[in-house]
Order: sequence, then structure tokens, then C-alpha cells
Amino acid sequence: MLVRYLDAWTSTVLRSQRGGTYVECGAFAADAFRVFGEFADRLGGHHLEAVVVGRPAPDDAPAGLVVRTAGELREVEVPGPMLAHLSGAWPPSLVCGKAHEVLLTAEPGPDHRDRLRAAGLGCVAAVDLVAEDGTARALVFATADSRHLATFKTELWAVDEFAGIRYRDPRDTEGTLVDISLTPQLLPLRRALLAELDRRGAGTVADLQRFTLLETIYRAEDALGAVTAAVAAGQVTREPGKGRLGSRTVLSVV
Repeated sequence: MLVRYLDAWTSTVLRSQRGGTYVECGAFAADAFRVFGEFADRLGGHHLEAVVVGRPAPDDAPAGLVVRTAGELREVEVPGPMLAHLSGAWPPSLVCGKAHEVLLTAEPGPDHRDRLRAAGLGCVAAVDLVAEDGTARALVFATADSRHLATFKTELWAVDEFAGIRYRDPRDTEGTLVDISLTPQLLPLRRALLAELDRRGAGTVADLQRFTLLETIYRAEDALGAVTAAVAAGQVTREPGKGRLGSRTVLSVV
């Protein structure tokens, strides 16, 4: 997942005059350098920097990539665009900043979303990666740009399925495990949308798509399939009552 999103992030950064900084706090610096190597023909004309924290940097950095190391995260300051791969604790000062983004791996349970939003990253997605033996690891992505969150969600469901790994929405009260697929199971999303409609009283399809993007593990476009199933099951009424479900169609719980 890190490699897939890093590829999309690097492509965006290299189209900008501002450049960007990647901060690696785990053991994936070599993987990141391989991604950067795919852009070797463009690195020379742009400022792309990699900061490796707490360990030596790999020796195989592609030409044109600026590499530095830091002993601890609190030593790292990034004024411009940044993607940081974090694990465990992190200083709020690192996250705060224009065009800063975070991919965090942590133990499941604590909800990191509120802390990340308080730091200025208002678009956050969290998903538990659950193995066959029940062990789990939380993956959290945070950005200030909803378009980048949509890109992350696209990559999340497009990864090659890991043997025995499934997704779980930390906010799903039933803890349903969902197979990784471009056409995922939508029952947990349907439950979440029904609860949101019940809370609101009524809402448009566009409202529910926005909720899906910001508050669930699903993509905004998945909301339409979940809503269509809810209408067909008689769980939701719609206005107008006929025709295609559009962004302005108003829905309410029966």
C-alpha cells in the first residue's frame, strides 16, 4: 500500500515547482528508493528529498534524490509538501504544515483520526489489516486534500490481495472482515449509511458519498451500490421515487 500511494504521490510532487520530502520511520526506505528510481529521468530537475529516521539510509539512492538521516522524529522539520510513513508516536509539529500527509501504522484500538484532524489533516481514513489468525495492524492515512484521500482509497482496494489478509472498518460495530477486491462486500457500508441517514433524518446521495469518503474504509463511488441495495430492500425511501439515483436524490430511512 505504501509503495502504491508513494508512486502516485511522487508523480504529483514532480509536477510541482515546490518539490517534496518523504520521511521514512520504519524499514521501508529501500522500497521507497525503488519507487523514486522509477522517476530517475525526472529527479534532476526537481527537489525531491528523503529523510530516513532512526537508521542508516540505504546505499542505492537514485541519482538526483537528496537523502539525509535523523536520529529522532523531533529533529525533522519539513516546510513544504511532505509524505511521512510513521509507526508509533509522532510529534504534532511534524504533521502541521501545508501539503503534509501521513501514512501511519499502529496497533488497532485507539482512534488516531481525531488527533490527526486536530493537527490540521481533516481527511483521514483508517483500516485494520486482519490476518487469518486474528492478529491485526491499523493503517491510517491523513491529508488535508480530499482528492488525495480519494486516491488513497482507490489504491487501497486495488492492491494485490495478501494471502489471508482482509480489511476491517474500525468503526464497524459488527467487525465484519472484508476481502480485498475492486468490487468489495458493501454490507458494512450499507449499515453505516443507514445509521448516518437515521442520524440526519434525510440526506442526498452526494451527502452519503461524502460521508463514505471521510468516515469509512470505502470509496465515495461505493456509496451508490450500497444505497441502491438499501432501496431495493425497502430500508430506504427516495425522492424522486423513480429514475436513476443521482447526486441530488434525497433518501431517508423507512
